[in-house]
Formats: sequence, C-alpha cells, structure tokens
Amino acid sequence: MITNHFNNPVDSTLSATKRMQHIRRHFQDTQNQHEFYIANAFNTVNLDQSFTSFQRLDQLFTAFKKQVGTLDIQHNAEASQLNSLMLLASHLGQFLAERTASTEQWFNREELNQNLPQSDVSLPKSYLYDFALVLSHKIVFPLLVIHQYFKQDDIALSLSQHVEIELLNHTIISGESRLKIAEEMHALQKMYQNQYPLPNGSPYLKLVEISQLDYSLKSLERLDDLMREMRQNYIISAEKFLTEESNYYFILYLSGYLGRVIAQHAGTSLRWLNPAQASQLIGQDIQAQLPTARIAHIHNRVFFTTGHICDFLFAPMIQTSSTQYAQQIIHEILNIRNPMYLAQPSTEIAYKNSPYHDALYQAGELIAYVFQFIHGVMPRTNPDDNMTPTSFPPGHTFIKHMDGPDQGLKQLEQNPQNYPFNVLAYEMYACLPHIRTDAIAIHIRQYGAHAMNLQLVIPYFSVFDYRSFSIIQPYLNACDAITDSAMPNILSAMQALFDGIEGFEAPLPTERKVWAKHYQPQLHPYPQGFAQN
Repeated sequence: MITNHFNNPVDSTLSATKRMQHIRRHFQDTQNQHEFYIANAFNTVNLDQSFTSFQRLDQLFTAFKKQVGTLDIQHNAEASQLNSLMLLASHLGQFLAERTASTEQWFNREELNQNLPQSDVSLPKSYLYDFALVLSHKIVFPLLVIHQYFKQDDIALSLSQHVEIELLNHTIISGESRLKIAEEMHALQKMYQNQYPLPNGSPYLKLVEISQLDYSLKSLERLDDLMREMRQNYIISAEKFLTEESNYYFILYLSGYLGRVIAQHAGTSLRWLNPAQASQLIGQDIQAQLPTARIAHIHNRVFFTTGHICDFLFAPMIQTSSTQYAQQIIHEILNIRNPMYLAQPSTEIAYKNSPYHDALYQAGELIAYVFQFIHGVMPRTNPDDNMTPTSFPPGHTFIKHMDGPDQGLKQLEQNPQNYPFNVLAYEMYACLPHIRTDAIAIHIRQYGAHAMNLQLVIPYFSVFDYRSFSIIQPYLNACDAITDSAMPNILSAMQALFDGIEGFEAPLPTERKVWAKHYQPQLHPYPQGFAQN
C-alpha cells in the first residue's frame, strides 16, 4: 500500500482519513515542503480549497507537460513524487466532500471492505486504488484521478471540468431527495450545454450539439427538429424509451430548456417544482407522473413544460410546436409582469442632483452593511443561517427586525415616523431563468413629491457554493405605477447606490471590503433578453 514518505514517519495506525488529512497539514509547514515534488509550483497555485484552485492546477499541468513532459508515478517512484500525488488527491477529496455536504471520509482497502462490504468488487491491484473517498452518493478514487493528469498528455476534460462534473452530477442525483429541484434542472442545462457526461449516460449529446440550442426564441425550431429526429429514429414506444434512466433525465433537460427560454424572453423569474410542491402552491392535487415530473413556475403561474415535451415526443400526432407554446406564454406574461432592469453605474454626470440620490445612496450603505454579516470577518459556517432583516432609515441606526421581514415591510408601507425615505434588507432566493441562488432583497421607499417604491435584488453565490463566494449584478423592478413611470430617472441616478456601497466600505480594512473584493458581474452575466435595459 502507498504510504507517506516523510522524514518523520506518520503513525501507521492512523486511519485513512487521518492520514489523508495529515498530508495537507504536513505540506502547510514550509519546513516540510522539500519532501514534496514541485512544491514551489503548488505554492504558486495556492491550494486554498476554492474551485479556482483547480483551474490554476489546470494551468500547472499544462505548463508541466510543456516543460517536463508526462510523468507516470509508479508505486516505487521517488518519495517526493508520491507525496505530491497524495497531497493533490487529498486536496481533491476534501473539496468534493465539502461541496457535496459529505463528511470527509477516506477508506483504505481494508477499511473499505469492513465498512462497505458491498463495494468489494475486486478492485484493481494498482496502488491508485489504495485510498477511496466515500461521498454520500458514490465512492471515488482521487489518487487515480490526479495520476492521469500527470501521466496523460491528451485528456479530453481538464481537472476543473472533472471536478465540476462530479458536483453537477451530485446536484442532479440528489435533487429530488434534497428538494433542490431548481438546482437539479439548472445543473442538467449546464451538463448538456457543456457536453458533460451524466452518471447514467448521455446518449443524445451529439444531437444537442448539432442543434445549436442557444436559448434564443429561434432555437425552439431547432428544438422541435431534435425531437422529431428522436420520434423517427430513437423512440419505438414511450414505455421502452423510459426504461433507460438517462432518457428520463434527457426529457427533464428538454423541459428545462423550454422553461428557461420562456422565462428569459419574458424577462421574469423561473422556479422549478415537483408535483407535491406545485400541488401545495396552487392548492390543487397534481398526480405524480412523467408529464408533471417537473413543473415550471414562471412569474406567478405554473406551466407544464414537461407535459409539452412528452406530447411532442410520444403523442400519435404533434399538435403544438414549441415556438407556439412558448410565444403564447411569453405574450401572457409580458402583459402582466413588471419589467426587470439591471442596476449599473450611471454615466449621467448630474446624478448627485437627482431627487432619488439620497434614498439610493442609503440603500447602498445598507447593502454593504448586510454583506458584513454574510461574508465579513467571520464567513458563515452553516448554509441554513439567515441574516436578520434590517432597515436603515435616515441617520446612522440600523434597525433589526427579529420577527422577520413582514414587520419591516409594514413600517415601510405605513411610515409612522414620517421619514423622507427608508430601506429594508432581508435574505431570499433569486429564481432566475439560468440559476437559482441566494440573494439579498432591498426594498427602497421614498415618500412625498418624488415617491419611489422599488425592489432591488442582489444575487450571490454563497461560500458553500462550489463556484466560491461571488456577488452578481443587482436587478430591480418597480412595485407601483408611479415608480415604473419614473424608472428612466431612477436608473440614471443608480450610481448613487454604488457610491453608498463604496462609501460604507471606504474606512474598513481591505479584508473586510466584501463588495470591492467579490462583486464580479462579468463572471456571471445575465442571459440575453432577460432585462429591459
């Protein structure tokens, strides 16, 4: 069995978990780094348990093969090479465990047989199978994964892509049991759009690729062409087709694609529900069957997009094209929804004279304040934690609403203190056409001659998301007709919001400037057609 080759030998009685965790601690002590092959390169990469660290490892492996060539690390290789192989495998295992909400648990061959006897399928004798990482949904062999990136020169997928596939597959497999239906549906979109293999097979990746499904309205014609191809050449009967689990997930992908196109071009929200969730929402029993397996909640209505896909694939005759189906829904929603706008710095030079300046500036200060509780000096350790709803009327007092946001919203509505304006922040989810993620909702009320009733949402990836903590561009909508008519003037003064954020963070030490460090709108752009501006 492979072991660590340190100057101070590791206790041989340590469990596999403690041994793999020990190697990370051993490397962190700079006095030990001479025991690791290309240690300086690892320091440059910075193995900080972020997803970007694996993207940096991609660059390392590319540079290594250009300068050194491939390296086949055998069980009797130099000690430093084996230590580095173990280190990167440990780094990979820790990341996968954390991001799948699994306890980091490693088994050697003996422990694997003792604890999971059903897994005894005569593993290959190679030392690359000596340490197994046990996740909640599968067993992986990180030594084997890392070894191939040293050894092989022409791997189709980079290490970071391999990691992303593992995490997206976990999201899909566990979506129903964890009631993460939206996350499951968005993960399926990413898997097919990136041509990633699904755990149970992806038999139609080539069809998706040649169909150029780019989420445009025009692409719905190509979606129908794809489904006609399946009707003619792949589907003998619905019953036979659905015996393959991969075909079930492909139907969900097609349903998810249609739902996203509709929501994106209607410029509105998209949630995904299973039958039980939809039944609770509309107060009507929806039977669990394939056409209702996943239901789109677009704006404030439910649509059976999976039912449309099933009808198109399995009905004796095609009744409605996907373009007709989508355009009718989009037309209905556009007539009732409030337009969405993206908040962006203004190019207007006179924005400081805007009657909306002070309220927007106050909202910016509140945004910066609440991010201190979400990712400040002490980042969250529990994904279920919630920020206490907080209002910030004129002055310097942040008011906590311990009973939830309703009391704060009531105060904004009634304004018993006769404030000129007031702002309220609380946490929610942003259910967008392309992602569902954590978010802060900011309600901005201004009273009097230039009344304003505005909701602004700032989506962000939490520290528990594999993509690492990142703040996404805010979007906003008017909550009444007066505000809607004033929206051009409000948008032209939006620089005040960003000034308020910057003003709050200005006196803080660098490490506490959460917005300055993590606001990255260019990394996560909104889909084309979503916003009004």
